[in-house]
Amino acid sequence: MGNVKFISSKNNDFIIETAKLKQKKYRNEKNLFYVEGIKLLGEVLRSDYRDKIKNIIIEESIFNNVNNVNIVNNINNINNINDINNIKDIAGKFEVVTVTEEVYKKITDEESFQGVMCVIEKMPENIGNTALNYDKPVIILNSVRDPGNVGTVIRTADAVCDADIILSEDCADIYNSKTQRAAMGAIFRQNIKICKNMASEIENLKKNGYNILATCLNKNSRSIDEIVFNRKTAVVFGNEGNGLGDNIVDLCDEKIIIPVNKNSESLNISVAAGIVMWEIKRSIKE
Repeated sequence: MGNVKFISSKNNDFIIETAKLKQKKYRNEKNLFYVEGIKLLGEVLRSDYRDKIKNIIIEESIFNNVNNVNIVNNINNINNINDINNIKDIAGKFEVVTVTEEVYKKITDEESFQGVMCVIEKMPENIGNTALNYDKPVIILNSVRDPGNVGTVIRTADAVCDADIILSEDCADIYNSKTQRAAMGAIFRQNIKICKNMASEIENLKKNGYNILATCLNKNSRSIDEIVFNRKTAVVFGNEGNGLGDNIVDLCDEKIIIPVNKNSESLNISVAAGIVMWEIKRSIKE
């Protein structure tokens, strides 16, 4: 059955250390994170992160229930896995840990859980490639703090216009479980760069031929239906409450706005980004 071990104590050192990964400071300290659920496990196994897996943790009743239909349906076609038994077969490639329900509850942050997670080593700084492609649109998030918004933008980019993503360092952590759930696996497919100096990053895009657009309420902002987007377009979105600071807006080539009904104050940032990405896709196809 390969390298499988069973843990029944919540005070086990491995369990204690895994539970700490709910917190960003420990993810950074240990250079590890976890993903939870069959869908995300499948995304990891199909990605470059497969070789970064340290452990797969499975609640014992799930591990022993070979007839679990949800497990079978979701892991089917991953490395020719046809049922839960095959998770045992791949145990030689990384450690599989089975735990009691009580132990699993200590390490999960989901109330309704599937009982499967894996602990993974982070990629160095970027997701996917080690540099931007400079041949596709770029979506930039500056100080976007809500993990649901960050994850949804990443998921939409993956689905709609295949854009590269740049995140300022103070955005919601991409390794946060809420970000991962919102992204629905897109984190493991998209090229995502964590940026420590946004001004430098914008200047670098300009040097590579990009037109930088700031989304902001301004008397000089142009409606997005007046803009012709292309593969050398980068669009910057700001914080949910405060928008983009003048220091970032001043670096951009142009200001844009999405017209809304007069009684509406604003759009959710992930919705606004989705609208912009759809317009980018339409412009590129035309």
